[in-house]
Amino acid sequence: MPNFLHLPPELHVLIASFLPIGDRLQFRLTCAYLYELITRPSHEELLLTESTDWARNRDVYACRYCLRLRPAGLFADRMLRRRRGRSGRDSDKRFCIECGLQPREGTARYGPGAQLTIQGHFYVFCLSCRRFQPGAVDRLGRHTSECVECWRQPYS
Repeated sequence: MPNFLHLPPELHVLIASFLPIGDRLQFRLTCAYLYELITRPSHEELLLTESTDWARNRDVYACRYCLRLRPAGLFADRMLRRRRGRSGRDSDKRFCIECGLQPREGTARYGPGAQLTIQGHFYVFCLSCRRFQPGAVDRLGRHTSECVECWRQPYS
Protein backbone atom coordinates (compact mmCIF):
# COMPACT_ATOMS: atom_id res chain seq x y z
CA MET A 1 0.00 0.00 0.00
CA PRO A 2 1.52 3.37 -1.03
CA ASN A 3 2.38 5.88 1.66
CA PHE A 4 0.91 9.40 1.46
CA LEU A 5 4.35 10.95 1.94
CA HIS A 6 5.66 9.04 -1.09
CA LEU A 7 3.49 11.19 -3.36
CA PRO A 8 5.30 13.99 -5.22
CA PRO A 9 5.54 17.33 -3.35
CA GLU A 10 3.42 19.00 -6.03
CA LEU A 11 0.48 16.78 -5.05
CA HIS A 12 0.90 17.60 -1.36
CA VAL A 13 0.78 21.31 -2.16
CA LEU A 14 -2.24 20.80 -4.44
CA ILE A 15 -4.11 18.83 -1.77
CA ALA A 16 -3.34 21.51 0.82
CA SER A 17 -4.63 24.25 -1.50
CA PHE A 18 -8.10 22.66 -1.47
CA LEU A 19 -8.32 22.46 2.32
CA PRO A 20 -10.11 25.12 4.37
CA ILE A 21 -7.59 27.32 6.19
CA GLY A 22 -8.13 25.69 9.58
CA ASP A 23 -7.54 22.23 8.17
CA ARG A 24 -4.57 23.49 6.16
CA LEU A 25 -2.98 24.88 9.32
CA GLN A 26 -3.42 21.55 11.08
CA PHE A 27 -2.24 19.59 8.02
CA ARG A 28 0.89 21.74 7.93
CA LEU A 29 1.63 20.82 11.55
CA THR A 30 1.51 17.05 11.04
CA CYS A 31 5.23 16.71 10.25
CA ALA A 32 8.36 18.77 9.60
CA TYR A 33 8.26 17.94 5.88
CA LEU A 34 4.74 19.38 5.38
CA TYR A 35 5.50 22.32 7.66
CA GLU A 36 8.34 23.36 5.35
CA LEU A 37 6.51 22.50 2.13
CA ILE A 38 3.16 24.20 2.67
CA THR A 39 3.37 27.96 2.71
CA ARG A 40 2.40 29.90 5.80
CA PRO A 41 -0.93 31.70 5.42
CA SER A 42 -0.86 35.46 4.87
CA HIS A 43 -2.06 37.90 7.49
CA GLU A 44 -5.17 38.57 5.37
CA GLU A 45 -5.96 34.84 5.28
CA LEU A 46 -5.55 34.62 9.05
CA LEU A 47 -7.89 37.58 9.57
CA LEU A 48 -10.50 35.92 7.35
CA THR A 49 -10.07 32.70 9.31
CA GLU A 50 -10.90 34.52 12.57
CA SER A 51 -14.52 34.84 11.48
CA THR A 52 -14.97 31.11 10.85
CA ASP A 53 -16.67 28.75 13.29
CA TRP A 54 -13.39 26.84 13.52
CA ALA A 55 -11.57 29.91 14.94
CA ARG A 56 -14.47 31.04 17.13
CA ASN A 57 -14.76 27.60 18.73
CA ARG A 58 -11.04 27.67 19.52
CA ASP A 59 -11.10 31.39 20.51
CA VAL A 60 -8.04 32.20 18.40
CA TYR A 61 -6.93 35.52 16.91
CA ALA A 62 -4.34 36.57 14.33
CA CYS A 63 -1.10 38.30 15.31
CA ARG A 64 0.23 40.74 12.74
CA TYR A 65 3.90 40.12 13.53
CA CYS A 66 4.35 36.38 14.08
CA LEU A 67 1.57 35.57 11.56
CA ARG A 68 -0.01 32.92 13.77
CA LEU A 69 -3.45 32.23 15.12
CA ARG A 70 -3.02 32.39 18.87
CA PRO A 71 -5.37 31.77 21.81
CA ALA A 72 -7.09 34.79 23.33
CA GLY A 73 -5.05 34.35 26.53
CA LEU A 74 -1.89 35.35 24.66
CA PHE A 75 -3.25 38.83 23.85
CA ALA A 76 -3.83 41.84 26.08
CA ASP A 77 -7.55 42.35 26.67
CA ARG A 78 -7.50 45.68 24.81
CA MET A 79 -6.23 43.89 21.69
CA LEU A 80 -9.42 41.83 21.57
CA ARG A 81 -11.96 44.61 22.05
CA ARG A 82 -13.57 47.33 19.98
CA ARG A 83 -11.66 48.29 16.84
CA ARG A 84 -8.99 45.60 17.30
CA GLY A 85 -11.53 42.89 18.12
CA ARG A 86 -12.63 40.16 15.77
CA SER A 87 -13.71 41.80 12.47
CA GLY A 88 -12.93 45.27 13.86
CA ARG A 89 -11.63 47.93 11.51
CA ASP A 90 -8.17 47.83 13.17
CA SER A 91 -7.99 44.06 13.66
CA ASP A 92 -5.05 44.05 11.25
CA LYS A 93 -3.04 46.01 13.87
CA ARG A 94 -3.47 43.42 16.64
CA PHE A 95 -0.37 41.74 18.07
CA CYS A 96 0.21 39.12 20.75
CA ILE A 97 2.00 39.80 24.03
CA GLU A 98 5.09 37.87 22.96
CA CYS A 99 5.49 40.06 19.87
CA GLY A 100 4.73 43.17 21.92
CA LEU A 101 7.63 42.41 24.24
CA GLN A 102 10.07 41.74 21.38
CA PRO A 103 11.93 44.71 19.88
CA ARG A 104 10.78 45.57 16.35
CA GLU A 105 12.29 48.35 14.31
CA GLY A 106 14.43 49.36 17.30
CA THR A 107 11.80 49.43 20.06
CA ALA A 108 9.39 47.00 21.67
CA ARG A 109 5.65 47.73 21.66
CA TYR A 110 5.50 47.14 25.42
CA GLY A 111 8.36 48.79 27.28
CA PRO A 112 9.28 48.88 30.96
CA GLY A 113 6.34 50.11 33.00
CA ALA A 114 3.74 48.86 30.52
CA GLN A 115 0.59 47.69 32.27
CA LEU A 116 -1.60 45.03 30.65
CA THR A 117 -4.75 43.21 31.57
CA ILE A 118 -4.90 39.64 30.30
CA GLN A 119 -8.21 37.86 30.74
CA GLY A 120 -9.01 40.19 33.63
CA HIS A 121 -5.66 39.77 35.43
CA PHE A 122 -3.18 42.63 35.85
CA TYR A 123 0.38 42.22 34.52
CA VAL A 124 3.25 44.65 34.20
CA PHE A 125 6.60 44.89 32.46
CA CYS A 126 8.36 45.72 35.74
CA LEU A 127 10.38 48.92 35.92
CA SER A 128 12.72 47.40 38.51
CA CYS A 129 13.51 43.87 37.35
CA ARG A 130 12.53 44.34 33.67
CA ARG A 131 10.49 41.11 33.62
CA PHE A 132 6.90 40.59 32.54
CA GLN A 133 5.07 39.44 35.67
CA PRO A 134 1.83 39.83 37.64
CA GLY A 135 1.64 43.47 38.68
CA ALA A 136 1.40 44.88 42.18
CA VAL A 137 -1.45 46.98 43.51
CA ASP A 138 -0.81 49.77 46.03
CA ARG A 139 -2.75 50.16 49.26
CA LEU A 140 -5.26 52.44 47.51
CA GLY A 141 -6.02 49.74 44.95
CA ARG A 142 -4.15 51.41 42.07
CA HIS A 143 -2.01 49.44 39.65
CA THR A 144 1.73 50.03 39.95
CA SER A 145 4.54 49.86 37.39
CA GLU A 146 6.30 47.15 39.38
CA CYS A 147 5.71 43.43 39.75
CA VAL A 148 4.50 41.87 42.98
CA GLU A 149 8.03 40.67 43.82
CA CYS A 150 9.64 44.12 43.43
CA TRP A 151 6.85 46.19 44.95
CA ARG A 152 7.67 47.61 48.34
CA GLN A 153 5.20 49.52 50.45
CA PRO A 154 6.88 52.84 51.34
CA TYR A 155 5.61 52.84 54.94
CA SER A 156 5.97 49.20 55.92
